[in-house]
Amino acid sequence: MIAPVFPEGQGEQGRWNRRLLLVCAGENNVYSFHMKIVIMGAGTLGVQIARELVAEKRDVVIIERNPDISKAVANELDCLVCEEDGENIEALDQAGLSDADWFIALSGSDETNIVACGLVAESFSKPKTIARVRSNYFSSFHGARRRLLGVDHILNPESETSEAVARILFRGMSPDTIDVKEAGIQLRKITASEDPRLPGTSLQELRAAIGQEFMVPAVLRDGGIIIPSGDFVLGKDDGVYLLGEPRHLDFLFGRPNHDSLKIKYLVIFGANALTRRVLKELGVPGPEILSLSEKMRKDRKAHSALSLLGNPVIKVIDENREQAKIISTEFPDVEVVRSNFSDELLIQEEGIDKADILLSLTNSQSDNIVLSLVAKSSGTRRTLAVVHNDLYMRLEGSIDIDAIVNQKSVVAGAILDIVRKAHIRRLYSFHNGDFELVEITITEDFRRKDGTIIDLGLPRGILVAFVIHEGKTIIPTGSTEIHKGDQIGIVLPKEQMNRLESLYGA
Repeated sequence: MIAPVFPEGQGEQGRWNRRLLLVCAGENNVYSFHMKIVIMGAGTLGVQIARELVAEKRDVVIIERNPDISKAVANELDCLVCEEDGENIEALDQAGLSDADWFIALSGSDETNIVACGLVAESFSKPKTIARVRSNYFSSFHGARRRLLGVDHILNPESETSEAVARILFRGMSPDTIDVKEAGIQLRKITASEDPRLPGTSLQELRAAIGQEFMVPAVLRDGGIIIPSGDFVLGKDDGVYLLGEPRHLDFLFGRPNHDSLKIKYLVIFGANALTRRVLKELGVPGPEILSLSEKMRKDRKAHSALSLLGNPVIKVIDENREQAKIISTEFPDVEVVRSNFSDELLIQEEGIDKADILLSLTNSQSDNIVLSLVAKSSGTRRTLAVVHNDLYMRLEGSIDIDAIVNQKSVVAGAILDIVRKAHIRRLYSFHNGDFELVEITITEDFRRKDGTIIDLGLPRGILVAFVIHEGKTIIPTGSTEIHKGDQIGIVLPKEQMNRLESLYGA
């Protein structure tokens, strides 16, 4: 029998214990939430996903074999934590897999994650499975068949992170401008003091005065973020998110003040698996390029994804001989330099001060932050650093690094996108992921297939940002009509996701 772990200070008669003991006994109908997820592994990623799912009012069960970690997580999260081995069929059964919707395997071992998913697939008919897998060998099989070894979805952290890095590069490394390509619109952040019309003006007055072709979906104030209503009055120090077609935003507020980045020289610190995946995402040619004629080489480069960045010269720097050799072999066009990152002459000797972009992709997040700061202070135009948890994300915006990519948050976001209903798709996260812009599709399951925005009855703090009707994007007002088949962009705090899903039928 599994021993559930309870928070400190909650006795046998407490609310927690009564509920958790019933769940462990198999009475899984105690929870009233409409989705149940079992997570194996209470590392930082597992805890982040569990925290977000609990905030969305999901029924969450965590399986963790380490007693100290189990106790700490049980004290932190309002969910069941079972101190057991996820490869034990009895443990899986007692955790409630028989009526779970999802099983997410996040242990530190690829093999353990795959075996656990296989046990779940073999023993329980209902749950779909997700496994975090770092090995390129296992990841390469993803999609080969519908359910490989019992795994419905394989998530590779390096793959997800490399896609995130590539997206940032292709959008121009501008931290204040995001293209919402799905709707043909742009999300742009300015400070209210940049436009004399904004401070002291309510949003209702602003749209009435200068037009309806834009909206303000979010405002940054005093370190927090607000989803504003029409009577919200802007302050001079507010960070204001503007949403609309680029041409309308340019006409109403002027063009963005950041310069268009033409990349001629790109430097990457680190020659690891993440670097290799980033190079592939950017369209850097592999060894097959060596067999092509010079004309065919030029033609291929001209039509590659890398050409969108200007086909820059790429240099990778790492002191590890074996890793450097792998990069040289897999990407012949990339210059590889073996050097210690702490070498004081490195910046000048390798021309890092003249680089258009520096990507810090080493396995050390502290090195990535420091290297990016040093490069930026030396003259590098744009810098990006990859970190592995939330610690350094608190510095974003307060230090001179253009973009920080949190690998844990990227992977967590990918898993949450899978777990959430298919008709709800995350487009962009605000304010360290606390707020989201999502796109929903009006289907037959939607409770109100026709009517106006007001008819939706959305709670305060959830804002409809755009409507796509018959291929045309509309910046809506409360009287804008919606119809079956429309796509709607919504800005909301992530803990309100369950309220959004309640608009759909069971």
